[in-house]
Amino acid sequence: MSAARVLATIGVACACAAQTPAPPLTGEQVLARAKAVFRAHARPPYVAYTLVRREHHDLQPDFENSYTLKIWCRTADRSALARRAWNGKAYGSLQNITVAFDERIDPGPPTADIFERALYGPKPAVEPTALPGESPLPVIGAVSVSTDYDYRVTALTRDGAWWHLALRPKRDPERNRIDDLWVDATTFEIGRMRVRDHLYFLFSGQSIDDEFDARFALRDGLPLLTSIHGQTPFDQYQTDFTFRDVSFPASMPDWYFDPASYGAHKADAPS
Repeated sequence: MSAARVLATIGVACACAAQTPAPPLTGEQVLARAKAVFRAHARPPYVAYTLVRREHHDLQPDFENSYTLKIWCRTADRSALARRAWNGKAYGSLQNITVAFDERIDPGPPTADIFERALYGPKPAVEPTALPGESPLPVIGAVSVSTDYDYRVTALTRDGAWWHLALRPKRDPERNRIDDLWVDATTFEIGRMRVRDHLYFLFSGQSIDDEFDARFALRDGLPLLTSIHGQTPFDQYQTDFTFRDVSFPASMPDWYFDPASYGAHKADAPS
């Protein structure tokens, strides 16, 4: 074989090697990177926002369970001062609530850590060990990740600019309730999730299954919940939550989170 032909052959081989596509990511790797990106955002210690709730029952407006709240939240424990609002102004009594998913109260805050263990319950003192047969995942780019202890990815599909992950809880379906995630295929930021929740009936204490379709948007580099559409089986009840006027005060008075002192602060209550 001539020297020219040898060089040409080498050149073709090099070009083919250079054009070999990178191996596709697995569902577990996409989930691991999405978690790493989501958790890399520092959560502000305080968040103030307006929550608009609109309820429908059998496709008819339910005005009794539709309202607007102004909320001042301490994110460390999700303790919050809440007041009813009208035309952008808070009025009426001061309430102390703990904003959370899958509770009788409204979900939130917009800065919620959707991967917090037990979905907004207390974190365990000791991290669980891997299940039998589980092994650490490889390094993805500059992010080192381990086997996910909460979810198994049952499907990974491309949905336009998003990765769509179908999830199944590994251990406790009542704690790990995310069913679907949409992850930006370039940045791995989360844009949407579907999560199992419940619609609670305050007087009876009973509840029925409710599926939340939640949307996120980046603001100042922080992924925030912007809206949630809740729907019960057979479309009997539909609830829409919208998070508006989100701000991150550097501090809030301690009495905001001490309901015993509310009576002494009626005159200087936030509006």
